[in-house]
Amino acid sequence: MYNFKTHIFIIALFLMAAFVYAQNPVYENMSDVSTLPDVEFYDILEDDEHYIWFAADKGLFRYNGKSYQRYSHPNQKSNSLFQLKFDTENKLWCNNIYGQLFYVEDDQLQLFYDASDLVKGQLAAYTILEQHIRLFTTSGIYDIHKNTKKVTKVFDGWCISNANSKDSDYVFMLNKEGQFKKHRVYKIEGANASKLFEIKSLKLIQSPKLFAFKDEVFLTHKSDAGNIIYVINKADDTAEKIKTPNALKSETIYNLLNFGSDYWFLTTAGVFVFEFKEGHFNYKDRFFKSESITDVAIDFNQNYWFATLDNGVLVSPNLNIRQTNLDYIDAKVTTAIGLNQNKFVLGTNNGKLLFYNKNQLVKSIQLPGKKIIGKFFYDAMHEQLVVSINASESVIVNLNTDKITDVNNRFSVAKAFSKIDDNTMFYGNYRQGIVYKQPFNNPEKKVLKESRVKASEVLDDHLFVSYIDGFYKYNTNTFVSEELKFESNSLLVNAITKSNDILWLATQHNGLIKFENNRLSKSEIDLPNHLQINNIHCDGDILWVSTDAGLFQYQVTRKTLKLLSAQDGLNTAVNDFLILQDQIIVPLPKVFYTLPKTPDLFKTFKTSKVRVEAVSINDRDTLVASNYKLPHNFNKIGLTFNANGFQSNQHVNYQYRVKQIDSSWQTIPLNTHFVNFNSLSSGTYTFELKAKNISAKTPVFAASITFEIAKPFWETYWFYGLVLLTVFGLIWLYFRWRLQQKEAQRIAEIDKILIDKKITNLRLENLRSQMNPHFIFNALNSIQDYIVSNEKELASSYLVKFSRLIRMYLDYSQQNEITLQEELNALKLYLELEKVRFEDELEYQIHIDHQLKTKQIKVPSLFIQPYVENALKHGLLHKTKDRQLKVEAKITENNNLQITVEDNGIGRAQSEKLKRPNQQHKPFATKANEERVHLYKNKLKRNITIAIEDLYNENQTASGTKVVITMPI
Repeated sequence: MYNFKTHIFIIALFLMAAFVYAQNPVYENMSDVSTLPDVEFYDILEDDEHYIWFAADKGLFRYNGKSYQRYSHPNQKSNSLFQLKFDTENKLWCNNIYGQLFYVEDDQLQLFYDASDLVKGQLAAYTILEQHIRLFTTSGIYDIHKNTKKVTKVFDGWCISNANSKDSDYVFMLNKEGQFKKHRVYKIEGANASKLFEIKSLKLIQSPKLFAFKDEVFLTHKSDAGNIIYVINKADDTAEKIKTPNALKSETIYNLLNFGSDYWFLTTAGVFVFEFKEGHFNYKDRFFKSESITDVAIDFNQNYWFATLDNGVLVSPNLNIRQTNLDYIDAKVTTAIGLNQNKFVLGTNNGKLLFYNKNQLVKSIQLPGKKIIGKFFYDAMHEQLVVSINASESVIVNLNTDKITDVNNRFSVAKAFSKIDDNTMFYGNYRQGIVYKQPFNNPEKKVLKESRVKASEVLDDHLFVSYIDGFYKYNTNTFVSEELKFESNSLLVNAITKSNDILWLATQHNGLIKFENNRLSKSEIDLPNHLQINNIHCDGDILWVSTDAGLFQYQVTRKTLKLLSAQDGLNTAVNDFLILQDQIIVPLPKVFYTLPKTPDLFKTFKTSKVRVEAVSINDRDTLVASNYKLPHNFNKIGLTFNANGFQSNQHVNYQYRVKQIDSSWQTIPLNTHFVNFNSLSSGTYTFELKAKNISAKTPVFAASITFEIAKPFWETYWFYGLVLLTVFGLIWLYFRWRLQQKEAQRIAEIDKILIDKKITNLRLENLRSQMNPHFIFNALNSIQDYIVSNEKELASSYLVKFSRLIRMYLDYSQQNEITLQEELNALKLYLELEKVRFEDELEYQIHIDHQLKTKQIKVPSLFIQPYVENALKHGLLHKTKDRQLKVEAKITENNNLQITVEDNGIGRAQSEKLKRPNQQHKPFATKANEERVHLYKNKLKRNITIAIEDLYNENQTASGTKVVITMPI
């Protein structure tokens, strides 16, 4: 045994109260939550849609749970705005030091009235009446009509402060009567004013402030002796001066608020909470002592918003949960244990023991060596504390004398302690489970099992121990062991606690299990799936479960489950915790939380109304409506939504469904406030949205929005009908075209037959013209003359030529077209025969252009010969001498074939005169040729032209005829 008194330091709380007693509610600084637009705030209000409004040095701001919107007016003379108030229509009002009164309407800041000439640079209080805005200024009290803006002076005097309560205004006025200044408090109802009391002082009163509540009105002001407080009883309008609490005497009071039965003084040194009873303020609490608090608002989820003058906005999710910072100890807390009543001990990693009573540090003991304290065991019967060191050391501290006894490694590196009876204790470490008889004096040691211990508990006559390789039950008399298995598998139990006759087990893989009536079974507690349980403790009929998601409370009898989580200010995974008489302690390395065991510890969370804030169609914002009718190509839809509230982006889950698409609700990832549909097909879609605070029970629903996306025209019924009509029409037109084509083909074939027949007839007519009896008679007569004249050779030659010509005529008459060479050959043979007829009084020439390919060029058969015959018969026959005939074939510039038949006969006019009366019509072959030309031009699309020109000499006497035939090659 060693005496370590020289190592004991008992630190008096009174010497370090500024550090040790500094307990604040859990809170978040809004500058850490989001980009706070200012640090200096004056007023906070929540509207009926759960927006939070801030009046700040830089202007008016509205917070929706994720972002801030600033409101300003172009004629605003100062950014700073003050005195946020709602009228009966929930319209927000505010003002500035220049006397400008504003209100918010249509999501814009509107200027109501500029009263700068009345307020004269002083921040004037105002009250919102039914028809007027009542303005309290240093020149008097004025009513400004809401509609006409007419200003009416209600009271004369220097108004310093006022407070409104329903239809009554309480006003602190400074009246001048002769050479004296009177400090008076008036009660004004409508246009009637009555003096309540007067403060007689030769000096000007400093910073007077009036605060009106349900039953009382308070007046505070500063004096040389400190703050003075008067109370006015609203029932009888009597006033009396009351004692100012010592804590408030020297503080600057910004505001006084009433919450329930408590009055909160907002000062430069934080918030002081008092209960006003029987004319006295009784101190209850204080928090944020280092902050200048100007206003406090409580939102719909019971979050407290604190406006400060230099540190932005602080939000406390739960005023009941307090946190104590341990930065001053220059160490980290490693373990903790509860003592009797509300006392507990914290152990650190430098060997320090911190003893607390009702959250106040009462003493501190430093162990030698600054060892890491691993675990405590409190022996209530002997008032001593077993301290297990995370090394081969352990000590026992007598809590009455603070004497430290070194017990070497008897309880070192402990993992679990359980008291079996007054003389027997179980101790488990990282490698053994041990039972000590007389553990503190001459202990007898019994090793139960060589294995790492996780937890232990005693229930009735049995010791339950969780090892790293299983869960065992021991008889406390014989210590015979039995392994308890769940569903035939070994259990890995992390924590054990007991409630009445039930043993609760927090397992590694099977969640929470209870051992009841010698049977293991799954607990009925509806904890979230896959939740890792860190520790469990029972407090009578209540089971507390610590997890990474927070601290759960389960009422075993009523079977109700509640949760304290990050939304309550427990922004950490809860590992170990202590159950004390009136409170729960959650120790962390540099702070510990205090949770009172009161009914109001748990809040009932609500979800603010969820609404769609923006709708975009094809990436273009549009007005939010309940129904949209869109063309088919406007099918990219985006929706942005929000539910207001403190950190709603972290605490509100959203789900949506589109009735025509989704059969179940689709969950939107946390902190996501939009849904996009990139390409909706045509149809009607109803978008439904619901939101639920993660700690609330029921969701809220947004108004549904319907999108009617029209079908593209190619998917409409009229288009289908049009397509069908078009198809049937095209089919009908096709068949009609085919019928017309066949009919045209038939007609063309008939025309071709007729043309061929006509051409054949014309060829026959040509043939008849060329083989007319006169020509044949003349030819045969010539042959006869040769025979009679015994000119056999001439007769034979003529007969051969005649027979060749007849054969050519017969052959060519079978063809529609022959080559130019064949046509000219027949023509030459004909002219040779006719020359004999003219007894050699005929001279003819046939000229052929050398560029012509006569063997390739096709011409109508026997086409030229009729014009040559006409030249001979009608032009040259009646001429006695110098009979000239010229036939020329050439190619023109237009790549046409031109054939010219020219004679020097008597001309057409003279020939007509010589005709017999019964021959007053065109020559037979010429007429046939003209019909052939017509057929070739109109039916066969071959443009053949025939031009006949009468030739005259210089005396204008007919000198012949020229026929020009032009046809395409």
